[in-house]
Amino acid sequence: MNTTVTLPHSPTLAPKRSRITRQGIVMTVYLIFLMLPIYWLLNMSLKTNEEILSTFSLWPQNFTLANYKTIFTDPSWYGGYINSITYVVMNTVISITVALPAAYAFSRYRFLGDTHLFFWLLTNRMAPPAVFALPLFQLYTTVGLFDTHIGVALAHCLFNVPLAVWILEG
Repeated sequence: MNTTVTLPHSPTLAPKRSRITRQGIVMTVYLIFLMLPIYWLLNMSLKTNEEILSTFSLWPQNFTLANYKTIFTDPSWYGGYINSITYVVMNTVISITVALPAAYAFSRYRFLGDTHLFFWLLTNRMAPPAVFALPLFQLYTTVGLFDTHIGVALAHCLFNVPLAVWILEG
């Protein structure tokens, strides 16, 4: 006594076809466009100076790490590293020291003109740096901060403090 049971036919799912969409193509082209400077930087860093100046190639023909060896072992590069670290540390300390209390005051207290003051602070961030070049030069020359580490750090704080206040106030 054999009985055969037939089950209702369930529709099988067709395998998804991978379609190349317009959005996928646009995103791929956009990512290639974004990655091109990084590729170019790495490509040039792995070439010799003669190869960089003589021919165009997408890949280094004489692969070398001598450029990396030079920037990590040549003492003439150390001054730049020390200056960069000095500016970054000074700028970070000054920006956080100034922005933290300001952001706290903007977020916790309501006072007359707080929205106008906050807007004024952000408009300083929106101004192009060239607007501040001549006044900073005149001020730094008068005060004696021209060509000093603290002068450069304070100039950078002019743009970093409004951003830090805005982020911390958020």
